[in-house]
Amino acid sequence: MSKAGPTKEAFAKLLNWLHPELEKAGEKYETIRLRLIGVLVGRGCHEAEDLADETINVVAARIDWLIQNYQGDPSPYFYGVAKNIFREYDKKRKRPPPAPPPPPDVTEIERECACLERCLKVQLTAIEQRVVLLYHEKMRREKIIQRRQLAEELGISINALRIRVHHLHLKLRPCIEQCLKHLES
Repeated sequence: MSKAGPTKEAFAKLLNWLHPELEKAGEKYETIRLRLIGVLVGRGCHEAEDLADETINVVAARIDWLIQNYQGDPSPYFYGVAKNIFREYDKKRKRPPPAPPPPPDVTEIERECACLERCLKVQLTAIEQRVVLLYHEKMRREKIIQRRQLAEELGISINALRIRVHHLHLKLRPCIEQCLKHLES
C-alpha cells in the first residue's frame, strides 16, 4: 500500500477537479472518502481507511490526465479505483484455514469395533480371522510386504488372497450390520 500522499500541487488540482469552490470541494472530498470507507468495510476490509487513502492517492497521481479526459461526476471514478485496489488487497489477504472436520463420534466407532470383534469370532474360523486382521494391519510399503508374506504362507497368489479376503468381508458385513441395528434399538 502506498504510504506517501499526493503532492500539495496534485492535491490542490484534485480538490479543484472535485469542485471549483474550495469549501464545496472539501465537502465533496470528505463525502467521497467516507463512502469509500463504507464500501470497503462492507466488503470485509479491515484496513478500509488505508485503502480509501490509497485510492485517493492513486486518483491524485492521475489528476492531470483526469482533468483533460474525464467527463462527469468524479465519484464513480474513485469507486472504480477503490474496487481495483480492494481486489489486489483481497488477493494478498491471508485466508483463515478451513475449520477442521468435526471429531468422529467415539461411541459410534466403539460400537462398530465391538460388532467387528464379535462378528470376527462368530463368523470366521481362527485362521480366517488371522488372514483378515493381517491383511488390514500395516500401512503403505509395509502393507504390501505383509500381504506378499501372507500369500506365500497360505501358498496362494496375491490376487487369490484379495479374492479370499473379499469373500470373508462378504461373510462379515451382514453380521456387522445386524449387530449395529441391534445396538441401536
